[in-house]
Amino acid sequence: MSRRDGRETGALVYGGVPRAHLMPPEVAMQKKERGRRRGLVTAVIAVIALTVAGIVGSTFIATASEAQLAAERRITEELLVTQLEFAEVTQVRGQLQSITDVRAQLGTVEVLWRESLTPYLAVLSADELVDTLTFQSDAPAQPALGVTGPLRAPRTATIRIVISTAEVPTPQTWYRAWEKIETFADASIDSVTFQESGYKTAVTINLNDLALAQRFGVDEVTE
Repeated sequence: MSRRDGRETGALVYGGVPRAHLMPPEVAMQKKERGRRRGLVTAVIAVIALTVAGIVGSTFIATASEAQLAAERRITEELLVTQLEFAEVTQVRGQLQSITDVRAQLGTVEVLWRESLTPYLAVLSADELVDTLTFQSDAPAQPALGVTGPLRAPRTATIRIVISTAEVPTPQTWYRAWEKIETFADASIDSVTFQESGYKTAVTINLNDLALAQRFGVDEVTE
């Protein structure tokens, strides 16, 4: 019979090592309880360690995210400042271009009326008085005056004069003198009217582009 068979059947076993449990059961129970408590303490410590690690990891990730967000916000602000600077530059350049365009338009239509009119009036004698005087010239962004007839010269401005004389006028004399003025394009004698006070002669004088102010040269306008 084996020792195992003897233990299972409760029979007396020969040749076995005698064993005896001298420790009270309470001591064994306390030992098991201490082992269980150590296991619980270890588990609690592990849970606390994992919790602390999670908190530290979350804090680190949050700090890194905030730093990245702050960097991106700073880059965005720098881009906005740069964009505003470029917007101001673009606006100024647009204004300069508008001014340049206006100057170019004015340079092609502005007439020096006083300087242009003086030599034409100088042809008249003391007895030949200017009754009325009207001006007309090209305007910016408007159609040009153009030629008024098949035998008329190109014009940039027109002067209409009504001249009063006590005697019969001699407009052909005026015309020959006006032809020698550099701003002269052509002229026409529109009418000669007799009134109680004398004669009134209506004259139209067309000026060429030499009458323009040309304050802004081509090179200056196109800079």
